[in-house]
Amino acid sequence: MKIIGFTYYEGQYRMAVKSDSSLLNQGKPFFLPDWSEDVHANLCIVLRVCRLGRSIEPKFAVRYYDAMAYGIDFQATDWLKQGKMTEALAFDSALCVGEWMLPAIFKTMPYPLLNEIEQAFPIERAIADISHIMTLRMGDILYIDLPKEAQPIQREEVFEYEYNGQPLLYCRIK
Repeated sequence: MKIIGFTYYEGQYRMAVKSDSSLLNQGKPFFLPDWSEDVHANLCIVLRVCRLGRSIEPKFAVRYYDAMAYGIDFQATDWLKQGKMTEALAFDSALCVGEWMLPAIFKTMPYPLLNEIEQAFPIERAIADISHIMTLRMGDILYIDLPKEAQPIQREEVFEYEYNGQPLLYCRIK
């Protein structure tokens, strides 16, 4: 499984690859790493790849994911400022993923996050760009950050989003 995405940093999107240990499942706490003094969080949408694909054209991209979720992309911004992009983005538990939903249901949610991301960096373009560099495989996870600078986080902070009483994303910072 690969975790590939587009992180928003310094006013632009940059492709990033995270390790499989970067995945933090819904409900598990995020522990602030002791090696960073400045961890930020950016909301994102997350896609789950459902088929093998390479050099996918944007018009066919919708065929390559079967689930979507809200997520949080954690970034060690002090390391980003030092030019250490991999270390700053690919550390353990650096991507919290909420509840998976069918794309048709996810796209009807009232939260404006998807619209903001789609206007800045469309899902179809993200899939096409990634698939021209590396083969997508079933189970890979793709993410796209909200086009805003990441916000600093503090211990005991809670990220929580729900719809009609159903939790979509929950993460406590420890």
